[in-house]
Amino acid sequence: MLPHVQPARVLAALPATPLLEPFPPGKLVELSSERAGACLSAAVSAVRLAQSEGEPTAWIQPAGGSLYPPDLSDCGVDLAALPVIHVPGGAGEYGPLKAAELLLRSGAFGLVVLDLRDSRLRRDAAWQGRLLALAREHCSRVVLLSAPAGAHHSLGPLVSVRIEPRRLRVGPGIFVVEHHLLKNKQGLALDGTAEHRRGPWGLR
Repeated sequence: MLPHVQPARVLAALPATPLLEPFPPGKLVELSSERAGACLSAAVSAVRLAQSEGEPTAWIQPAGGSLYPPDLSDCGVDLAALPVIHVPGGAGEYGPLKAAELLLRSGAFGLVVLDLRDSRLRRDAAWQGRLLALAREHCSRVVLLSAPAGAHHSLGPLVSVRIEPRRLRVGPGIFVVEHHLLKNKQGLALDGTAEHRRGPWGLR
């Protein structure tokens, strides 16, 4: 039986700002935040964009992870077209990476989101090099979710862009998710851009 995990609530877009639109395929993009909701909201924006472009998308998380399907549906994500891979704890720290490699190697996915927020994975270039090579070979985007936030805690040197999403309340049930660049090898003018969001019903 899977352990119960309190879902991190994802905010619905008003309307969506396609976060990954400036990023070319074949890159590793890291979303890093201590606030799970902000990180997931930014990642879901990337999923919506990929689906709107007709790109098959997959999400990888630990078994019993905090992804909450009703929130994704409210955000406009096509749940029937989003396979979510739950990696069992017995697969070890490299289990999520093996799952990501298998999906990318198939060449069937334009976007793979890999939730590493609770991982104890070593921050080195070896596993990133494999993911990056496969992303380039198959013109895929890879989004890595990490924690904690901070300028000196990137997952590794092969990440092209690292963003810290920050969620701010601006009104009753209304939030802004700001994107702050912590690493920017692409020279993107993205720092400080924001998405206006509506909180899920019942979220204060």
